[in-house]
Amino acid sequence: MKEFFGKYRGTVTGNKDLMYLGRIQVSVPAVLGDGRQSWAMPCVPYAGADVGFFAIPPVGANVWVEFEGGDPDYPIWTGCFWGKGELPANAKVLDPEKVQVFKTDGITFTLSNFGTTKGLTIEVAKPVVSNPLTLVFDDNGIEINNNSKTIAKLTAETIELSNDASTVTLAVDNIQIKEDAVEIQLTKDSIDLKNSSSTGKLAKDSIQLSKSPAVIKLSSSGVEINNSPAAAKLSSSGIELSNSPATVKLAPSGIELSNGAANVKLSPASVNINNGALEVI
Repeated sequence: MKEFFGKYRGTVTGNKDLMYLGRIQVSVPAVLGDGRQSWAMPCVPYAGADVGFFAIPPVGANVWVEFEGGDPDYPIWTGCFWGKGELPANAKVLDPEKVQVFKTDGITFTLSNFGTTKGLTIEVAKPVVSNPLTLVFDDNGIEINNNSKTIAKLTAETIELSNDASTVTLAVDNIQIKEDAVEIQLTKDSIDLKNSSSTGKLAKDSIQLSKSPAVIKLSSSGVEINNSPAAAKLSSSGIELSNSPATVKLAPSGIELSNGAANVKLSPASVNINNGALEVI
């Protein structure tokens, strides 16, 4: 019997091994001739009872085939090789020793120490899932991406969750929630609300609402309403209304109205016009 030693080029013609031994059917024309297919045992780096490294090449893949003891009836598939244009896209880099890629039909692991792509990337796409999923570990942190719409980013400073136009960002000193133009920001001192040009601020000692140019401020000292040039102040000591140059002041001691040089003061006991020009008691 003629013996065959060394490696021979083969092609995978079948990979559904009902004996579950990791075998594949191969065609090796240089040894077996055209049209003959044989089951080839695997040569793997790690195997044992319920343990091992298991990865079966698809039908049509190129494989290297050896023969046990040179016997053509006992083929062994010892590895695979790429044909022209078959290399995974993630492996097509200038420094190939800096990139390791494990890719199946729909799942890709990329370990990179090359350029700006340094890190670990796990990608799951069709036909495994309907929407592409990506998990990235790199110098920026960790990113989980679902169809480029639902995204989670974890960095040394922040955690950011986003779903299309909705975003939640957790930082060391604040939490921010956004939905398009609507924004809420929480800090240890205040809560800020924003909707386009409308804003609100809730602090320890005050509340302020604004819709430019109008502003309302509530504090322990009173209430201020401002819509420039008009303004109103309400405090425990009185009420003041103004629209420059006109002002109105209401207090327990009396009422004062002024407009430029004109002035009227009303007290429980008298009426004073223009600073004493006319006084009624």
